[in-house]
Amino acid sequence: MPTVLIADDEKPMRMFLAGLLQQEDCKVVGMGADGHEAWKLFEQHRPDITLLDINMPKMNGLDTLRKIREIDQDAFVCMISADTFPEVIREVASLGVGGFIVKPLTHNKLHPIFQKYERMHG
Repeated sequence: MPTVLIADDEKPMRMFLAGLLQQEDCKVVGMGADGHEAWKLFEQHRPDITLLDINMPKMNGLDTLRKIREIDQDAFVCMISADTFPEVIREVASLGVGGFIVKPLTHNKLHPIFQKYERMHG
């Protein structure tokens, strides 16, 4: 059962994601409301999968991803955003992510991320 960290500044989104993750037989080990909190939770739990919103207070998702990469180059991180600016997508891709989900989130958008994780980590 993969462990998952959820980081999104909107509580309803965190709760929605937690519900979807139950359907994927995942264990939520932490929920962060901002990038700094997400970073601390990542350090503490070292989750199998991190779902990281890009636009968050204190530290955005890109900066959080950079910090994660400093200690774990292979961490499976999926970025989530309503923004699809090409420069943001390029930067996310250059940092190596397991996926990029455009809001609004649905189970159909999230499920392939877990399939990819399973293929990579069997």
